[in-house]
Amino acid sequence: MSAITPLQRNSIDRAATTLERGFSPDPMFTWIFPDAATRPAALRRLLRVPLEYGLGYGRVTASHDAKAVSIWLPPGSGITIPRMIRSGMLGVPFRTGFGPFRTFMTANEIMDKIHKTRVPEPHWYLMIVAVDPELQNQRIGSALVREGLALADRDATPCYLETSVRRNLAFYERLGFAVLEEAALGTGGPQAWAMRREPQRTTA
Repeated sequence: MSAITPLQRNSIDRAATTLERGFSPDPMFTWIFPDAATRPAALRRLLRVPLEYGLGYGRVTASHDAKAVSIWLPPGSGITIPRMIRSGMLGVPFRTGFGPFRTFMTANEIMDKIHKTRVPEPHWYLMIVAVDPELQNQRIGSALVREGLALADRDATPCYLETSVRRNLAFYERLGFAVLEEAALGTGGPQAWAMRREPQRTTA
């Protein structure tokens, strides 16, 4: 198993490709970017923003030469508009299209409301975890998530995440998460699930 280490800035392009390849079949992104031919480039541009955000204000880990990546935001951090701007969000609609960008922002607003309502206390937020398709089903993603969960358990802090992939629910449930709420991401959009994990007792 490849070591899990902090993502280095010189690997951000490779990590962005990992996110694009990992999320290309995601129902949320096939809805936002229905053209399969242009989706990869749009996703790389869009998903570079959370990578920049994580490097600047959170915790980004990687393994297998950045073909597996996770982005965590620590307790008390959250997502703010000034930080999103500094992470490159203002340029995204010019590169991906204003229509898709509006759809993306609407979907995020729906889930953000659930996030703030259902998990108001300090918590770790698993923003993104992605594994390149060629490495999937090898427990690499679960290793990345478990590494972050260990920090939350050490500090007795809950965790939160969102997914729009139904089959991911069982994956996250095995890691201790439970569904908080299900919501449609917009008119004609796919369903998404908010999930929470309570801290688990660690053994000395």
